[in-house]
Amino acid sequence: MMISRSHLLRPFLFSLLVVSSLASKTLHLFQHSHSVRQSSLILYFPTFFINETLLCIAVWFLLHTTSGSQSLVGVAITGLLAFITLFASASQIGFYFVTGSEVRWDAAKNVGNDPEGRKLILSGLKPVLAAALILLTASWLLTPGIFVVFGRWVSSLSALIPTDEPSVQLPISNRRRRRLSRWSRIWTLCVALVTVGLWIIRPAVPFNHMSGAVPFTLFMALRSQPPKYRQADTEPFPLPDLLQEQFWEPADGHFKGWAPGMGEFIYAGDSNSKPDWAPEMLPPGFHRWSSPEKDGINPDTPQDNRPAAVPLQNYYDPITDPLRITNLDQDVLEPLKTALKERDVPITHVMLVLMESARKDIFPFKSESHLHRSIIESYNTDDLGSIEEVNRKLAHMTPIAELLTGESSGFTPLDETVGELWSDPAEPGMGGINVEGILTGSSLSFKSALVNYCGVGPLPVDFMNEIQAEIYQPCIMHILELFNRLKETTSKEPSQDSGNSMQSIRERKWKSVFAQSITGLYDDQDVLNEQMGFNMSIYREDIAEPDAKYYHEDMEEINYFGFAESEILPYMRDVINEAVESNTRLFLSHFTSTTHHPWGTPEAYPNEQYFAGDSLLSNHEDMNNYLNTVRYVDTWLGDIMELLEETGIANETLVVLVGDHGQAFNEDSRISGTYENGHISNFRIPLVFRHPKLPRMQVSANATTMSILPTILDLLVQTTSLDEKDSEVALDLMNEYEGQSLIRPYKASQNGRQAWNFGIINAGGTMLSVGSAAVPYRLILPLTEDYEYIFSNLDEDPDELSSIWEWQLGPLVDRVRDRHGDEAAIWLVDAEKIGRWWVDERKRLWNYHETA
Repeated sequence: MMISRSHLLRPFLFSLLVVSSLASKTLHLFQHSHSVRQSSLILYFPTFFINETLLCIAVWFLLHTTSGSQSLVGVAITGLLAFITLFASASQIGFYFVTGSEVRWDAAKNVGNDPEGRKLILSGLKPVLAAALILLTASWLLTPGIFVVFGRWVSSLSALIPTDEPSVQLPISNRRRRRLSRWSRIWTLCVALVTVGLWIIRPAVPFNHMSGAVPFTLFMALRSQPPKYRQADTEPFPLPDLLQEQFWEPADGHFKGWAPGMGEFIYAGDSNSKPDWAPEMLPPGFHRWSSPEKDGINPDTPQDNRPAAVPLQNYYDPITDPLRITNLDQDVLEPLKTALKERDVPITHVMLVLMESARKDIFPFKSESHLHRSIIESYNTDDLGSIEEVNRKLAHMTPIAELLTGESSGFTPLDETVGELWSDPAEPGMGGINVEGILTGSSLSFKSALVNYCGVGPLPVDFMNEIQAEIYQPCIMHILELFNRLKETTSKEPSQDSGNSMQSIRERKWKSVFAQSITGLYDDQDVLNEQMGFNMSIYREDIAEPDAKYYHEDMEEINYFGFAESEILPYMRDVINEAVESNTRLFLSHFTSTTHHPWGTPEAYPNEQYFAGDSLLSNHEDMNNYLNTVRYVDTWLGDIMELLEETGIANETLVVLVGDHGQAFNEDSRISGTYENGHISNFRIPLVFRHPKLPRMQVSANATTMSILPTILDLLVQTTSLDEKDSEVALDLMNEYEGQSLIRPYKASQNGRQAWNFGIINAGGTMLSVGSAAVPYRLILPLTEDYEYIFSNLDEDPDELSSIWEWQLGPLVDRVRDRHGDEAAIWLVDAEKIGRWWVDERKRLWNYHETA
């Protein structure tokens, strides 16, 4: 007797659906088990599988209550659901294997819509395919058992489901079958009632999220629509006692005063008035002082139909910002003040190097750091020879970073030369300012770029919605263009001195150029760079053209984004030489890329093994690859410094080196990577203001990179590298930004107010890092119900190895009070309020609001 193909296919498809669904849910529950009390997990355990049970029952009915052509439709629908569930489950398992985190389908959809983002997704295809193969195999092996057991259960419940499957028929008498069916109904009814009762009484958070099931969660994400933009409303400040009139500060010189009201803002002056220094036609970025008429826009045009460049109603006002603390009333730090009296420090050019995934503990790599201990622990502690050898390798990892920061790695001095590396020509005691304690403003690269270049808080929504809005402050490139326009309106005759005197430098115009060896299309980076004011950008798309000036056929792609860093070097040399020849001041920015996943280096580059060999094959491979890219980029930074020497501009160039964000690995936290991971290793980054004629200074400031822009302006003013008019404008604009200057004593608090630090966590709209310069505490604030609160005390736990996780604020406050005291608990309550206010305030400033 021949068995039809459908009789073989239906059991397998049903088994595939069951196995994939249960695998997905098991992983989902496991990922949240650490933050849910075991008693609650056991009590509500049956409720987590309601969706899967209903889905399987519906599919069973679909397969067994249809016949003829309808049966084929049932099989087709079941097959579609089974393979969608297989895809989703395999993706979740593969993503967890790589990152330790869970897939968010709405975020995956956004990345998948980007052609360059699809390369990022495909880079993790191997573990997904492996997971799919395992699920297919398990489904095939378990098909008879799953189909028979489920079939007999359903068959015993009701006679409404006729079946011609002999395997599901109970091999017993009709009387006993009826008796078993009756007991099955009773037990099923009892279990169902108990499960429904538990489902009704269980808390929504976190159990609704934990009950989510594929393919439902996948379908919901695909149906979601991107939000539209409209003006957001002002929310009252949650700590009004700090805004009382007794704390208000009067205007003084360039300082415009500080006078926020209680609830509704009370303006101390008309901050929206066009400044006296403003030319008739302001450059892009100064929309706060622009008007639609001057931009050529009909003011009667409905706001929703206006171009993005049209200024909207909301803007940043330093007078009414409840959080603003300025240190511009303080004198510059003494070593810098003394050095500027003794010598000229010309800043003709500024170069900003944004370093991908640059952790502070690898710039330079630090002995006795948590990362160093992780490497040593991978070895047999009795094998002193191996430990000595790996320490020798680590000592050679970041010699350039040691020179740039003035920090020692803590290893014994190098006993041999390390290739042809850059040697710092600065005099002893000179070299610039190294800042300790800096945190990134976002662990998403281009949101971080907005903080660094523009001194703004990024928009707390997923991905780069900022490119559809208006940057609420001028970026540094916009300010340099403003200086250019001011020179066009001056009646002063240019100096006849064509040399490098300070007077000649001050009279030159600026040009802003961006250069990188990787794609500029990912996440619309090219659009963002134009929006931020770069006059010219060079990307992989430019240098990969056969007619590009330095194109050669053996250009090597080291990752899915583009080429090795060295491919951009001749283009950067040309940009510098052109600026020198044309007497132009250059703002040159470069973004490194090698330290980005998948941490590949050029084929000819010799990779080292830092972890013990047997550990390398277990869970240290990614970190080992990352450390090799760190060494590669360290050498590349030396090449950049040599380029400045070679082109003759090293002694007149301020080089700002800053990480876009850090990079967490398995050695740091249970989740690796930056995606939806608020671990401190993703936020601590290096920041250096390098100039061979600035004194070597080690500055400590628990701040974010929001301070970069005002610090650059402050340095240009203090070194007299701007003419009188530009200096006045710079001093005025420095008072418009939220960040403090890092060349003055940093104010951690003032009149009870704290200098709060906020960090957007990749992808942007789900979690927020909240900290303060006044205390060592840190809160990861969930912005949706799908995430936990996380509290840490960085004084006691600097590497966040024992953070406190809770789904609700109340229980978290209780645990924090028990472990860290009342002060920490009070801070936590305030931090939660301030964080939520800050999120609403960013949306207001970006004139953004979610609508259906």
